[in-house]
Amino acid sequence: MIVNKEEITSWEKIYRLKFMNSLSGYKGVHLIGTCSNEGIENLGIFSSVMHISSNPARIGFIMRPLTVSRDTYKNILQTGCFTINHIHKSFLKNAHYTSANFKSTQSEFKECGLSEEYLNNFSAPFVGESNVKIALKMIEDVEIKESKCRLIVGEVQFVHINKEYIEQDGQLDFEKADNICVTGLNQYSIVKKYKNYPYARTQEIPNFKKTKLPDNIVFDEESQSFNANILPYGSNIGAPSIKLNNLSLWKSRGISSYKSVLKSKVDKIKDEYSVLVDEYNTNDLLYNAKYDFEPIIGEVYHLYEKEDKDENFLSLIHPKTWRKKHLGSFKINSEKVWIKISDKDV
Repeated sequence: MIVNKEEITSWEKIYRLKFMNSLSGYKGVHLIGTCSNEGIENLGIFSSVMHISSNPARIGFIMRPLTVSRDTYKNILQTGCFTINHIHKSFLKNAHYTSANFKSTQSEFKECGLSEEYLNNFSAPFVGESNVKIALKMIEDVEIKESKCRLIVGEVQFVHINKEYIEQDGQLDFEKADNICVTGLNQYSIVKKYKNYPYARTQEIPNFKKTKLPDNIVFDEESQSFNANILPYGSNIGAPSIKLNNLSLWKSRGISSYKSVLKSKVDKIKDEYSVLVDEYNTNDLLYNAKYDFEPIIGEVYHLYEKEDKDENFLSLIHPKTWRKKHLGSFKINSEKVWIKISDKDV
């Protein structure tokens, strides 16, 4: 199928918009935050953010023709500052609706339920919900004459990012950050890593012209030679098969052993947990009982139940000297923990 220029031009406007916006493939999607001199915050969604240079650190984005009022552009001209905020799944819906045609006096932050955040005394607002936030100062405003679009170039002032998203080689893991990308105007996709190749150097380019040998040909890559005649085992199709030792018995013994060891550990943990629960319940009972004195460490106290059963009380009176319902005898230690003592020790 070939779609020519004339056919594209003849399409209905929105259909053509979606096709052409999708044609360049997956793109990053970001929220750009600005604030006017009057203090009105603005937030817009853009899929045209691009890397310009790493030294100096510069990022740009494309602004559509100024055929209508563009609050983002107006605010950047006024203040010279803007923020770029990555979008992740948790607030994608909020971010998408910032593209609605709000009035200049309305803040997309408030209308779309997003939090404005100010960092390091930077004058433009960040999106509080974003995982990756970039502060930029405009250094160049370039008109693309043919389309009347504008390339806004900003110099990075600082980046606010979770350290765990930065990989050892400096790249960012946007799958871990739950980032979103976009095709067209409104079709969003999740980011998923596929392959990581080393930095390309001419002396390390693989031999793409090399013909792959059949699987039954023995070729040693290191010596670049056919070495079937020196191998300690048969390598041709007719050679005896190589049989591995039967590990079933060893595995079954290992399974039985590890299950026994782990069960013993689990049982020990259960017993310790049961003792801990009993100690907790004892102390909860004692500290909620009624008494008008400060207990002395090492002294034996007796817990009784009141006749109306609404409340327990603590006393030094021995249970054999009266007929109150005795709930147990206890001592308190230096760590303020109550310990139950057996009846024979009372």
